[in-house]
Amino acid sequence: MSGKTRLVQGPPSLPYIPGGDLCGTVVEVSEGETQFKVGDVVAAMFDTAGPRGALAEYKVVKAENAALKPKSLSFEDAAALPSSALTAMLLCERYVRKGDRVLVLGGGGGVGCHVLQLLKAHGASYVAATCTDKDLLRSLGVDRAVDRTEENWWEIAEFKEAPFDLVVDLYGTHEPWKHASSSGTVKSGRLGGRYVTTVGDTPYMVFRHWWHIFKLMYDMTARGIWTRLSRGNPRWIYHLGL
Repeated sequence: MSGKTRLVQGPPSLPYIPGGDLCGTVVEVSEGETQFKVGDVVAAMFDTAGPRGALAEYKVVKAENAALKPKSLSFEDAAALPSSALTAMLLCERYVRKGDRVLVLGGGGGVGCHVLQLLKAHGASYVAATCTDKDLLRSLGVDRAVDRTEENWWEIAEFKEAPFDLVVDLYGTHEPWKHASSSGTVKSGRLGGRYVTTVGDTPYMVFRHWWHIFKLMYDMTARGIWTRLSRGNPRWIYHLGL
């Protein structure tokens, strides 16, 4: 809504209705639709170029982008699931290997809370995470909770003695990668170390001109190629989300 990413997510015209993921009651289905019926309560994710339209009174969604709301969840909780939970699931399916020691940076956010609950089901043997709310992290099953305002994860002796196989960076900026590649807390690419980020160096992106997109993609593509060829550092991977 700030307009900072209007080049790729801007509405075709103004005024427009914002909102991405949603939860609501089905009032009409297309002919031949067998997955859902009128009266079903579903959660669905946006299928437009940008997240818009979900806050309307009525919204057309594709059946393939929807799922029945579990009865145990409120409408509000279910509406928060589609994009963040799917992103978390894809991260775990694509990058977690059996026996991995995993560090999640920014584990208290929407994606992070889902990732932490899925990691061990996908084979992780040890999970550490950073967040200012350590009680939240512990409730999600982590083995080691780190408050980044109290200690630096890259200086923790335990992590240096047993380096991580995988870092999932949901926090962003260049600082975490710099420490991951130089502190000895993450295995080198030669030993299978991976550093996966969903936010890159710029968590608050600005896409007002094509130059902004080019610069962002150039920097991240170059780093991805360099760490694939030079295996002394963890392999850096930019996960584009869904």
